[in-house]
Amino acid sequence: MSELLVRGGTLIDGTGAAARRADVRVRGGVVVEIGPDLAPDHEVEIDASGAYVAPGFIESHSHYDGAMWWDPSCDPLPAYGTTTAVIGNCGLTVAPLSRAMRSSMVELFCFIEDLPLTAFEQAVPWTWEGWPEYRAAALANPAAVNVGSFVGHQALRTFVMGNDAWERSATDDERTRIAAVLDEALRAGALGFSTTFMDTDRDNREVPSRKADDAEFAAIIDVLAKHPGTTFQFVPRFMQPEHWQDDLERIAALCGARGVRGNYPGLRTPRQYEAEFAHRLPIARELRERGIDLWAAFSAAPTYVNLHFDRSIMWHGVLAWHDMVNGPQHAKAALLADPAWRARARAEWDACTYNLAPIKTPDRILLDHSERGFSLGASSLGELATTTGLHPSDALAGWLLDHGLGSSLRTAPQDMDDAKNIALLRDPHTVTAISDAGAHIQMFNGVGNATWMLGHYVRDTGQCSVEEIVHSVTGKLAAHFGIVDRGTLQVGQAGDLTVFALDEIDLAPDERVNDVPGGSWRYTRAPGGYRATAVNGSLTFDGGAATGARPGTFLTAGRRV
Repeated sequence: MSELLVRGGTLIDGTGAAARRADVRVRGGVVVEIGPDLAPDHEVEIDASGAYVAPGFIESHSHYDGAMWWDPSCDPLPAYGTTTAVIGNCGLTVAPLSRAMRSSMVELFCFIEDLPLTAFEQAVPWTWEGWPEYRAAALANPAAVNVGSFVGHQALRTFVMGNDAWERSATDDERTRIAAVLDEALRAGALGFSTTFMDTDRDNREVPSRKADDAEFAAIIDVLAKHPGTTFQFVPRFMQPEHWQDDLERIAALCGARGVRGNYPGLRTPRQYEAEFAHRLPIARELRERGIDLWAAFSAAPTYVNLHFDRSIMWHGVLAWHDMVNGPQHAKAALLADPAWRARARAEWDACTYNLAPIKTPDRILLDHSERGFSLGASSLGELATTTGLHPSDALAGWLLDHGLGSSLRTAPQDMDDAKNIALLRDPHTVTAISDAGAHIQMFNGVGNATWMLGHYVRDTGQCSVEEIVHSVTGKLAAHFGIVDRGTLQVGQAGDLTVFALDEIDLAPDERVNDVPGGSWRYTRAPGGYRATAVNGSLTFDGGAATGARPGTFLTAGRRV
């Protein structure tokens, strides 16, 4: 059913304009009428009395590339007002993908994004190699949300170069072929292209995109320039201060010369990064002042990560720990007890310059769960190291041996700087609410940034208006990604919308569910209090529960679908 009448609510249209009292009528999946006191005409009716009616939220940086196949409900996105997910970020996609390279690319994707390998291998249909076939398969198997995807550099490079993509720069002929395959994908509807300068694989090899030279990037960006509305998404080495600016300037020169838009992470707003932020913000602004269309992407919501020890990317900066966590399960306890391994681990811990788990601030690593049900012994790794008189690496090794390798840690919630976040929210050239939703599903659930911002910045502190928060996750993002028929609630636009009252919504805590194919598990959230969510006029969430409807489509940049 794509005929819907939302009555009695206050409309926030996603443009940033002031809210107003209006009903919204959707027919054939499209908004056909907006105005006060619209008369019912045999549609499904939603009572929005005392609530806001807004465009559906856009998840600006997600990784549902696999989950959209094994969980087309994309839980819990509809329960948090989301109607569109942008996937294919960080240089990782499932197309184009040759059969010969599929296994290694799936392994890479699952390692970097901490996803279950068995589910990815067995639940994704793999009926395609090229992008047009991938898009056709996605359209034939719709999800509860719309999906728009970048073309990932790892898949693109290995599709053309095979295993050589890991080892060297592309030849002239290979660059020509890379450009042609990308052009085919963009003509078939890809939102753009994504790459990374920072990742390694499980064996600590640099990913294929890190072998690309400027000639290859120039060829790629030349193709993007031929497709208005497309975006170059890239991940500079934002955890390495000495390299972040180099990567940013490198892409700025290439995109700026060709008038291509890009976005990148790296403006981190937790208070622990104050010096870093003070250094980076002027650089980002100076690029904009030079007319270079690069948008900084950031998250305003505090995050924490659950740390487990079966497999994880979180210890990549300390190879002894990385090798232990990602090695065979039967060998882990012996390594943790081995004096030689412990000496190596201490040395690498001390020498580490960057790591995803915050090992340099062990007070921020909380002892969370004992597999054996024992008393945790301390609140944090820092406290444990102090009370035992041990190096933090040794203290953690001993704690795991005592409590079991199924025990877990959790990072402390970040202390966010509201002033910095609000300044970025109000900047017209930033990408809001990057969350990694759909990735790292055994570390956290990334869904709900918009809900947190509405609760904290609007309802609880009054620092922002509801209109500007909604605009930051709807119309502003749609314009950035070239999604022309969504992001605003206006006549002629797609019927993607959500209904909520500020005093009814909240971000529910993570909870563990055992529903991933292959016997694995993930974190999700209970519904966040939204009254309704609709995609293309069909309700995906209503009455406190997902409806099971799958009305989503596969979006294209610069074109209506």
